[in-house]
Amino acid sequence: MIGDGKTKIVIPGFMKTYSELFVKSGMMEKLMPRQVNSAEELKAFNPYLLDEEYQSYDDADLEGVNSGILKLAYDVLDSGGKRWRPVLGLMFAEAYGRDIKDSIESGDFSHNNDILYAAALTEIIHNGSLIADDLEDKSLMRRGKPCTYITYGDDYAVNSATLMYIAPIIQMKQFIHDKDKQQAFQDIYQEEMFNIHFGQNWDIHWHNGKKMPTEE
Repeated sequence: MIGDGKTKIVIPGFMKTYSELFVKSGMMEKLMPRQVNSAEELKAFNPYLLDEEYQSYDDADLEGVNSGILKLAYDVLDSGGKRWRPVLGLMFAEAYGRDIKDSIESGDFSHNNDILYAAALTEIIHNGSLIADDLEDKSLMRRGKPCTYITYGDDYAVNSATLMYIAPIIQMKQFIHDKDKQQAFQDIYQEEMFNIHFGQNWDIHWHNGKKMPTEE
């Protein structure tokens, strides 16, 4: 069961099963590690950070990456939620013939990395949007904890939300190898992210009383 302390939501057993399978796959950590412990791990997470002709990953501030970037992301990613986006993604994949449940339980699921990647991407960007939404709405609590902007500050929250939108797409080529599919994925992602923020500001404008649209 999950809820806000007043309303309890019972999660169906099948959703819990697939949510646990998704977490067991570890795909979120492949897109955004919980922490980086070496120059090699930092470079794998962000290969665009430094120009190694002039700078060395060995000199990078790993503690700052862990405390200032990754800890914030996992504060919200680990705080609960139904994970219904990745759950539905895995279930749809099985409906189309993938052996999701059996492969993850066996530990041999690399042939399903493409759908697991898409599932993890949706979960990471959704949680990034929650950080942004809470700051916009000046919410106080999220999943029983103070919102990210309250705990860490507005500046951290804005940048964490933005990073969580971008980080998963940077890793795409590791998990989707067909170039046509990569391009199609990029196109859909860009169009929908544009729609999300276009629509969000439109809605903010309306609910701030500037102008309300008619039902039509």
